[in-house]
Amino acid sequence: MASQVHRVRYYKPKPISINCVSFNKTKKLLALARVDASIEVWDLKFTPYLVKFIPGVENGSIEALCWVENRLLSTGLVGSLVEWDLEKLVVKNSVLLTGYAAWCLDLNPANTMVAVGTEQGYINLFNVECGDMVYAKLFDKQEGRIMCCKFDKTGNFLITGSLNSIRVWNTETGHAITKMSVSSSKRKKGVIIWSLAVLSDNILVSGDSLGRLTFWDSALGDQIESYKTHKADILAIAVSENEEQIYCSGVDPMIMSYQKVGKNCGGEALQWMKHVQRNIHMHDVRALVMNEDTLISVGNDGYLSLSRFPPKWVKRVPPMIPGPRSSLAVQKKLLLLRYSKHLEVWRLGSPLLNEQGQVVFSNNNEQQTVVTNGETKLEVDSTEAINKAIQLENSNRRALRIGQSPLKLVAIQAKKKKTIRCCEISPSGEIIVYGTDSDIRMLKLETDDDESSTSLTKMVITGVTLPCNRIVFAEDSRSMVVHSESALQVLQVDPGAGATVIQTIRTNKHLKTGSILHLLISKQTPSKRIYLVAADTEGAIGIWSHTGQKWEHYATLPTYNCVPSAIAFDTDKESLVITYVDQKLIEYKLAEKKFEEWPRYGLPATWYERESAIQSITAHPIRNALVFQDETSLWVMDRPSKDAEMIDLDGPEAKKYRKEKKVQKAALKVIPIKYLAGFHWLAESEAVAIEMLPENIVAQLPATAVKTRNFNVG
Repeated sequence: MASQVHRVRYYKPKPISINCVSFNKTKKLLALARVDASIEVWDLKFTPYLVKFIPGVENGSIEALCWVENRLLSTGLVGSLVEWDLEKLVVKNSVLLTGYAAWCLDLNPANTMVAVGTEQGYINLFNVECGDMVYAKLFDKQEGRIMCCKFDKTGNFLITGSLNSIRVWNTETGHAITKMSVSSSKRKKGVIIWSLAVLSDNILVSGDSLGRLTFWDSALGDQIESYKTHKADILAIAVSENEEQIYCSGVDPMIMSYQKVGKNCGGEALQWMKHVQRNIHMHDVRALVMNEDTLISVGNDGYLSLSRFPPKWVKRVPPMIPGPRSSLAVQKKLLLLRYSKHLEVWRLGSPLLNEQGQVVFSNNNEQQTVVTNGETKLEVDSTEAINKAIQLENSNRRALRIGQSPLKLVAIQAKKKKTIRCCEISPSGEIIVYGTDSDIRMLKLETDDDESSTSLTKMVITGVTLPCNRIVFAEDSRSMVVHSESALQVLQVDPGAGATVIQTIRTNKHLKTGSILHLLISKQTPSKRIYLVAADTEGAIGIWSHTGQKWEHYATLPTYNCVPSAIAFDTDKESLVITYVDQKLIEYKLAEKKFEEWPRYGLPATWYERESAIQSITAHPIRNALVFQDETSLWVMDRPSKDAEMIDLDGPEAKKYRKEKKVQKAALKVIPIKYLAGFHWLAESEAVAIEMLPENIVAQLPATAVKTRNFNVG
C-alpha cells in the first residue's frame, strides 16, 4: 500500500558561517565555531556525527579554538581566553587578555603552553597544565594586530603573522629574534599574513592577502620560493601528516594542493609544485585541517566538507540546526519547527479528494533531480549509488493535488532572543515547551475551529534545573521528562495549572556523562509498561520503566565502541531499535531483556556502504519494517521473516548457514531526499518529511567574493 508523504519545504533556517576549527587527533573530535559564537563538537571516528552543541550568545565572538588533550579552549573579540565545560556545555573558566580582542591561539607540542595573539600586538602566554589556565608571560609588544600564530615543532619558538611582517619569537625570553618583511609595491594598504604553517625542517609557510603561498627559512629569515596560487586572500593552510602535501584556500575558495618534489631528478634540495585543485566551496574557506588522509574544509557556506584524493571523494554535511529540529502533534496534525531563535507552528495540508473520496493525482508529477556540477562547477558528493537509486525510485512516485494548503499558525520568538536548546509540542497539540541556557518556557496553544485566530498563554513550570537540553512528552500529554545536569526530571502537566516536578532520576549510576544525545518515552506496550530511554555522549544507554507509580531503573545496555546515532521504540514488538555511528544496528527485546539475532547477519551489504549516520528511526505502522532517516535519504528496511530469525547464529551450524546463504537478508529500499531534516509518521499510510533544499541554503548565503575583502589594518 502506497503512503502519502507531506514534503515540507517551507523549513528554511538560515545557514550560519563557520569561523574556525580545531581537531583532536587522539579522540577524533572536531570542534568548530560559527559566527554566532556557537560551538559544535563532531565525532569523526567513523562518519561525521554531532555529539555536543554549545549555543552562542549575543555579541559573542569565537575567532580561534584549541584542544588541550580533552579540554577545549577558545578566544575571540571579547578579549578573553575561555575553557568550556563539555559535560554541562557552559563556560568553565575564563581569563582576561592583555591587548583586548584576540584573533588567534596555538598550543605547543608538549601540550603545556598556549599562546594568544591580540588586536594591540601583544602575545599572551598561558600555562595550561594540571587542568588550569595560569598567566605565564607577555611577549614584547609589536605594532599592529597579530592575525595568526604557530609554535614550531620544538615549542621553543613561536611564529606570528601580521601586517607586512612575519616574526619568530623566543618563547623563553619573549623577544623577537627574526623578522621577515612581506610587502608589495602594488598594494598601498599593505599585505596581511592570514595563515601560517611550520614544517619539521623549520620551513615556514605563509598565506597572505595577495593570494601568495610563500616558503621561508625561519632560521635565516630568507624567502625560499613563492607562488601566486589564488586570486584573493589565502585564509587557511593545512599540511598532511607526512608533510608531503600542503593545502591552501581562502576568499578565492579553490582548494589548491602543492606536492613536495626533488630538484634535478632526485637532488637533495626540495621544492614544491602544484598538484591538484579541488572545487568544493563557492564561498570563502575560513579553515582547513587534516584528519589522516582526509582534508576538512569549512567556511562562509556553513558546510562541513570532507575530501580525499586519490581517488576523488567528497562529502558535505549541510548547515543544519542540531536535532531534534521538529516535533509532531498527531491528533491535531500540527508541526513544530525549530529555528535558532524562534519556533513556528504549522497546520499540515491535506490532498484534494474527488466525489468518491479518493485522492486526486497531479498531472505534473514532480521528479527529483540528481545533483550535478552544472554551472557552479562544484564537485558533487560521492554518492553514485544513491544517484542511481534516485532514478529508480522516481518512477514509483506520484504527486497529489493539494486540497488544503499548509498554514502557519504562529511564530514564537525565544525570550531575550537567546538560542533555543530544545523544544517539544505535546501529542495533543495543546502545549509547547522550549528551553534556552537560562529559561524554560511552557505555552498553551489554542486555535479556533475555523483557524481564524490562534492564541498563546504562558503556563507556570516549576522545579526544573537549568539549563535543560532535552524535553520529551508522554503519549497522554499529561507528563513530560526534562534532562539537565545529570538528572531526568519528571513533571506532571496540567493544561490549566502548568507543570511541576514530581520525580528526579539521577543518571550518574547508569550513564557515563551528564551530556546526553537521546531521550525518548515509549507508548504503552503489550506488557502494560512504559519505557524511558536516555543515551549519553559516551555511548552509555540507560532504560527506565513505569508501571503506574514511578519510574524505576530497568536495564543498562552494554557500551559499544561508538555512540548511538538514533534510537526508537517499536511499541508493538516491545523492542528498542538502535543504530550506531559505524552503521551497526541492534534490536533489543525489552520484555525478555535480550537482543534480536537478525541484525547481526541479516543486513544487506548496501547498508554498510552508507556514508551518513542515521538521524532518526521509526517503526512502520502497518509493515514489519523500519524506516531510517539520514540527511540525504530514507531507508526502508523489511525485517527478515520469523523463520530466518529462528536460526541459532551462535551455534555450531552458524558457518554452514551463512556459507549456504540460508540466513535471510533484510530487504532494503532507498528513497533519496536532499536534504532531509526530519521524518515522522502521521497515520498508518501518511507521513511527514521535512526537507531543506540545497537551493534554499544557497539563496540565503552572501554573494561570493572574488576580490580581497575590505579589512581595516590600521
